[in-house]
Amino acid sequence: MNGKLPKVMVILGTRPEGVKLAPVVLTLKGKGFDVKVVATGQHTEMLMQVTDFFGIELDLLDCMNTDLLENTACMAKALKKKLLEEKPDAVIVQGDTLSCYMGAYTGFLLKLPVMHVEAGLRSSDRFSPFPEELYRKLTDTLSDVLFAPTPKAVDNLLLEGAPKDRILLTGNTVVDAVHMALKRLNREKVKEEIESMTGKKLDAYEGLVFITSHRRENLEKPLRNIRDAIVELSKRYSSLFFLWSVHKNPEVRKVVMDGLKSLPENLSLTEPLTYPQTVYALEKSKVIITDSGGLQEEACVFKKPVLITRKVSERPEVVEVGLGKIVGTEKENIIKSFEEVYLNYDRYASLEFENPYGDGRASERIVGFLLCPKVMDFILNYRESYREDLHECSERYSYPAFAL
Repeated sequence: MNGKLPKVMVILGTRPEGVKLAPVVLTLKGKGFDVKVVATGQHTEMLMQVTDFFGIELDLLDCMNTDLLENTACMAKALKKKLLEEKPDAVIVQGDTLSCYMGAYTGFLLKLPVMHVEAGLRSSDRFSPFPEELYRKLTDTLSDVLFAPTPKAVDNLLLEGAPKDRILLTGNTVVDAVHMALKRLNREKVKEEIESMTGKKLDAYEGLVFITSHRRENLEKPLRNIRDAIVELSKRYSSLFFLWSVHKNPEVRKVVMDGLKSLPENLSLTEPLTYPQTVYALEKSKVIITDSGGLQEEACVFKKPVLITRKVSERPEVVEVGLGKIVGTEKENIIKSFEEVYLNYDRYASLEFENPYGDGRASERIVGFLLCPKVMDFILNYRESYREDLHECSERYSYPAFAL
């Protein structure tokens, strides 16, 4: 190694990717890495709210389309061109989106080392979440280094035959992001924004119920069931304010926003909240109702009960610590589950547990690992050293509470 730090291209496309990669990008830059952040265009407007908040510059591509096959073709062409122009030494991707998978795939085809943040999550149902379950498995297969957020994720990777020396247990970078956001959050300003957006005074209510839904497998009837359950709950609990941040997907909006002619006074459907607004809503929530994976993890940071409107979750840790409950998409079960949680709220508020998603230092572990001399040599001499054993580095920088 000659002292040169590798040039790293971080490829992302969605807002959750922006949230979870922001701490990694900022930590890399803080250590002197040459970092290029490329956004595919999958969620440009929502993503830029996050990157602007964290002060990260983007190189924007234009692959925004609801057709997955068209987006796949667009990303393959655009990412190939960008990688050949920038000539990075390594590629970092995050999660389970099309942008993540295509970033890993194009990096692999160009024989670049690929590193996957949030590797190893599994629902074991290829159609739930769809298509994310297969994207994350394919990305893990394509990746040279696997940054696993939890011990369960590590176990999943080892069971599938991933090399132990290429797995680093880090914790989840979403915890890092929340800790950073809370330090930057202007609560009074954000509160005023939400009140202006909804026309409601938040202090007039006993508490907030925060709702999101966007999964493809929940479109049509499941989403109508969720919508009807939320309407019924808002009628039953008029002292609570139900805040639904509605996804940009036209199919979601057609069911949720177009499907309701009138709303209870205490239910507001809004444009997608910005990241600071989302953090504020999570902090102030009594209960969260969502099919979002990221919000399940963030619920653990804020210690808020979360009803998961899915049949299965690749994030079982939130359920195991007692905060999460998988409730499916049937109207009556959502209502029943909400009442069980809300009417026994003190039990959830008093739960004591160590956050299963980590201590907020995941990005430090990732960057520390990349700075390990053997890893640096591996990256800078990749084609000659791709069989290099990295156990010395992965063992050293893994989450100390869970040695591999």
